[in-house]
Amino acid sequence: MSHGLAKANPPRASVVVLTYNSAPFIGPCLGSLAQLTGGPTEIIVVDNDSVDGSPDAARKAAQAARLDIRLIELRPNRGCAGGNNAGWRAARGEFIVFLNPDTEVTPTFVDALIAPMRSDASIGITGAKIYYPGTRTLQHAGGIIHPNAMTNHYGAGEEDTGQYDTPRDCAYVTGAGFAVRRSVLERLGGFDEDFYPAYFEETDLCLRARRAGWRVVYVPEAVFYHHESVSLVVNSPQFRRLYQRMRILYCLKNFSLGDWVRFARFERWWMMNEPAARGHRLEQFRAYGEGLSWFIRTRLRPVSRRWPAG
Repeated sequence: MSHGLAKANPPRASVVVLTYNSAPFIGPCLGSLAQLTGGPTEIIVVDNDSVDGSPDAARKAAQAARLDIRLIELRPNRGCAGGNNAGWRAARGEFIVFLNPDTEVTPTFVDALIAPMRSDASIGITGAKIYYPGTRTLQHAGGIIHPNAMTNHYGAGEEDTGQYDTPRDCAYVTGAGFAVRRSVLERLGGFDEDFYPAYFEETDLCLRARRAGWRVVYVPEAVFYHHESVSLVVNSPQFRRLYQRMRILYCLKNFSLGDWVRFARFERWWMMNEPAARGHRLEQFRAYGEGLSWFIRTRLRPVSRRWPAG
C-alpha cells in the first residue's frame, strides 16, 4: 500500500528529502517513509545535481516500496538551503518535514513530530530524538548554541535510558530531520541561501523563528536513525573548514554588539580550553578572514551573495 499523496486529499504534512550523491542511502530512507502511519503524506525528493545516479535510485526505491514521490532535479547544485527551499515551495502541506537521505524513520515519526504544532500555535519548529543506526546511542536530543556560535547536541554519545524523554524548548534542532510550520517559512522567506553549500542554515532559521516569536521544541516521541554526514565526514579537514566558515557567517548575520563581546570572551576560552579546538585554531582564524572578506563583498560592496565553494 502506498502512503503517498492521494490526489483527492490534502497532505497532513509534506516530507522533503534532499539528495546529493545519496544513491546508497535513498532506498532505505524511502523504504522507511513507506511505512509511515497516519493520514496522507506528500513525499518530495529534491536532487542537488548528483553524479552518482541518485535520481534513478530514488525512482527505483519508490517503485519497490510502492511509494508515490515527486522528484525534482536541480541544475546546478543549490546547496542545502537552496535545495530545501525548492522542496518546500513545491510542497502542499501545512507542515514541512525536512529529512536527510541517510536517515531511516520510525512509523510514527511524522505524526509525532507535527503533533505539538497542531495543538499549539506558538510552536513553529520541532526536532526529533535521533539515534546512531542500529543502536540506542543518542546523536541528538535538541541543540545548544554557545556564545561563540559553536553548536552541540544534548545527549550526543549517551546511551538512551530515558533521560531525554521530556519535550522542551531549545535554541535549535538539527537539520537532519525536523519540521517547520509552513507559515514560518513563508514569513521568514525560507532558508538563507548565503549558507552555501551547507551548515548553519537550520541554526539560522531556528534563531530567526525564535526572534519572530515562535518556539523551537524538541519532541522525544519523534524518532529516527541517522548515519550522519555522508557527504563530508565528521571532523574531516573539509568538514571543519566549512563548519567554521558558516559559523562566522552566522555570527555576522545575527550578532549584536553585545553578542560580539560575549563571542570574544567565550571564543578565547573555547580555543584555550576546549579539547575539540586543539589543533584546529588555524581553521578558526582562517574563517575570521573569510568572514571579513564576505562582509566587505556583500555588505560594503554588494557583488555576490555567496561565498566561494572552494
